[in-house]
Amino acid sequence: MRNKLPRRPFSLALRLTFFISLSTILAFIAFTWFMLHSVENHFAEQDVSDLQQISTTLNRILQSPADPDEKKISKIKESIASYRNVALLLLSPQGEVLFSSAQGTALRPAVSSADFGAHSRARDVFLWTVEDTALPMLTGSEMKMETYRIIASSGQAIFQGKQQNYVMLTGLSINFHLHYLDALRKNLIAIAVVISLLIVFIIRIAVRQGHLPLRNVSNAIKSITSENLDARLEPTRVPIELEQLVVSFNHMIEKIEDVFTRQANFSADIAHEIRTPITNLVTQTEIVLSQHRTQKELEDVLYSSLEEYNRMTKMVSDMLFLAQADNNQLIPDRGIFDLRAEVLKVFEFFEAWSEERNITLKFEGMPCLIEGDPQMFRRAINNLLSNALRYTPEGKAITVSISEQNRCFDLMVENPGKPIPEEHLLRLFDRFYRVDPSRQRKGEGSGIGLAIVKSIVEAHHGKVYVESDIRSTRFILSVPKPDKMNPVTQH
Repeated sequence: MRNKLPRRPFSLALRLTFFISLSTILAFIAFTWFMLHSVENHFAEQDVSDLQQISTTLNRILQSPADPDEKKISKIKESIASYRNVALLLLSPQGEVLFSSAQGTALRPAVSSADFGAHSRARDVFLWTVEDTALPMLTGSEMKMETYRIIASSGQAIFQGKQQNYVMLTGLSINFHLHYLDALRKNLIAIAVVISLLIVFIIRIAVRQGHLPLRNVSNAIKSITSENLDARLEPTRVPIELEQLVVSFNHMIEKIEDVFTRQANFSADIAHEIRTPITNLVTQTEIVLSQHRTQKELEDVLYSSLEEYNRMTKMVSDMLFLAQADNNQLIPDRGIFDLRAEVLKVFEFFEAWSEERNITLKFEGMPCLIEGDPQMFRRAINNLLSNALRYTPEGKAITVSISEQNRCFDLMVENPGKPIPEEHLLRLFDRFYRVDPSRQRKGEGSGIGLAIVKSIVEAHHGKVYVESDIRSTRFILSVPKPDKMNPVTQH
């Protein structure tokens, strides 16, 4: 069974469009509902106010003892006529119709209501709404459906020549309001649909325009190739949300450019370094083959060729060492050893050369124990002393000192000579880097000794740096003190 590939996440533009549109549409729906509810409540309050006013007027007319029945009915009809869509039904406690307006019979079904039965015995006024209830009324041959809001009241009045109780139902047709609300609801739904579509469209455009700086940054990144690695994005010309991204990208490109530059320089330098011994070998061989040579001459040529072979062998070995360091494959043997003892061993190796050049080797410092690979440290000290002997004037002294800091030991190799310009100090540990590009390297080693020193120190979690002034040049190796909690075997 094939493994299903993980589903690709939705785009940022789609997510923003969806969530912003959903929030806006929900807010618009809430506003629409609130407006409909407010209009409906307004109509209800208006209807209740009208019904209470009508009911109060009619009760006053009915309870007037001075007016006969005909006059009361006449006043009731006049009062009802001043209102539109009002129905009146006057009943005795036994349910007999004492008076009914033209639409009063439409209120008769409300008499059987449970609420009416429960409250009609009281003298208080009770209000309820008969909603969505079809109350038929005959208008000619056409059946018309009406919905009423009804108020019921009860009292005593002289009617038909005697004092009797009555129940009065006053109804107000709300069909006009219902039609208005229904039309308003339909219109609002249609408008809501159109506005929702417009909202999605506008937000989509806004999100797309909002992502324009991101697309511009993406296009600028696409335009950067190996041929224009010096190009940089301007952080001040992008929104603040993208500023850190642009800064990080520029930092990354700067590192890549540096790697490309180092790689290009390394390829050119290694080709130059290897070409010199190969050219010497070819030239010597051609000279030897050009005519008959004695055995002594042939031996001299072979010894000279052997020197060139050894030089290339050392160069290849150093390059392999640096390649291991670049790939994090340079794993030193861990052990406790005396750094002072390793310095003195290197002094013994360079004693003959220093005497030949009339240069004194000095050591300052007490024995100190560090953790690491003693052979690698010996190689690093060897490269630093070799470099110092090469540039120290005759009759001067090279001083190697060890000092203790808070969390590390500093080994300093100091030699007098011409100061190194400041712009070259940070590049001295680059492979094949020359302070003076025109200077030939004949007899000066492979040119990657300082790069090896840096790789060895960094493999031991230390640091190496150089200082130079008119007094002297100082290479300083800073290595951490051994961890006393994890003792290792002493060499």
